[in-house]
Amino acid sequence: MKYYLSILTLITALILPLAAAAGDLVSLRQNIAVEGDDITFGDIFDGAGEKSAQVIAPAPLPGKSVIFKATSVAKLARANGLDWRPTAPVRRIKIRRSGTNVPFDDIANEIRAALEYELDLQLFEVNFATQQTNVKVGTEQDPSVSVENIYINKRSGQFTAELLAPANMENGQRFKISGKVQKQIMVPVLKEFTPSGREIRESDIEHKAMHTAKLGRHAITDAAQLIGKSPRRSVRAGVIINMNNLGDPVTVEKGKLVAVVLRQGGMFLSISGRTLEAGGTGDVIRVENINSRKVIQAQVVNEREVQILPSSQQLAAAR
Repeated sequence: MKYYLSILTLITALILPLAAAAGDLVSLRQNIAVEGDDITFGDIFDGAGEKSAQVIAPAPLPGKSVIFKATSVAKLARANGLDWRPTAPVRRIKIRRSGTNVPFDDIANEIRAALEYELDLQLFEVNFATQQTNVKVGTEQDPSVSVENIYINKRSGQFTAELLAPANMENGQRFKISGKVQKQIMVPVLKEFTPSGREIRESDIEHKAMHTAKLGRHAITDAAQLIGKSPRRSVRAGVIINMNNLGDPVTVEKGKLVAVVLRQGGMFLSISGRTLEAGGTGDVIRVENINSRKVIQAQVVNEREVQILPSSQQLAAAR
């Protein structure tokens, strides 16, 4: 805080001839606080009477303070017909201007609106360098802000916003806030943990905002690509799904007893087998003949049946 020695009204009063006669006796207020743009005798003294409304200096910014030398205030008071002399402990007089905090959410919303307009984006995330702005306006003023300028590096997403509080008031408080903006899109994710092989239905899917920078080239962004498929490896809820991790749903599990059939011309052959691997409908998997223990290749028909591929080798292995 600085001594206010260059205030026009104070200097003007000090160079006037000082009144020789004693004026109205006044007393110094304690914990002086003002609410408007000006400091008056009535703000400083009790008993200032008709001099109470006389402006002696501009008030500091809301939430800030100024300090006057007590001897300078005493001379100014006597020059204006008020009798006050500082006692020994009083060397300076501190005057604080009351203020109302501007909520940071209001500041953030104004910046987001400016970014949306400048970047033509509807879905994005903003990270601010700080949320401790402590921006105040006068108690008689609207606790609002306006974005005067905003500078954006479109490659990195870094930005600096210049703001004014109260909004659009030329003599308001100016300040800056920096941060980073990241473009987002809505991507389909699974609501719950989904093990490999389980078919994904439309009811299993929800959408989540994700940073575009975090999406790989094989990330799925269209829910239609998920429906009817199943993960090759288990997928946790809410994570991005890679196209390479999708396959057809598992129809038959590994280690299941199935009917192994052969249909060729008018011939029909059926034996019992045990699957050595899981597979979806249409997949070709290895199946062990229960009787001979030989391994054959068979195509999955449904959860209870696989079909031997029509080749002499497969037929020989099935017998």
